[in-house]
Amino acid sequence: MSGTAAAGATLLAVGALALLAGHTWGLMVSIPAHLTLVGRIWPQLSLAAASASAWRAAATALVIVTAIPALALAAVVLPQIARHLLPGGTPRARRLLVAGTATALAAALILPSAL
Repeated sequence: MSGTAAAGATLLAVGALALLAGHTWGLMVSIPAHLTLVGRIWPQLSLAAASASAWRAAATALVIVTAIPALALAAVVLPQIARHLLPGGTPRARRLLVAGTATALAAALILPSAL
């Protein structure tokens, strides 16, 4: 595992532990960490799966399938986070924050596979 993937896994573990301890800020850590980790790992797994066993194909499917709930959770959580980060902000400013964050999450999912 590369250093970037290990850092993403560490952040994911910190976010998960925070959620288990009852801290909602764990969502703000675990969602981007998970999507970044998926963006880093699934291309490597899919390339390896073409020449290897069914275990790698299953791991690829698992990584991609776990990204779907993270994306759905991000769609629900991002507007709420924007309300907390910009309590006095206009609705347009909140929408821009959500759009910018969603774009950053999409880039974190797609860009590592292009590199």
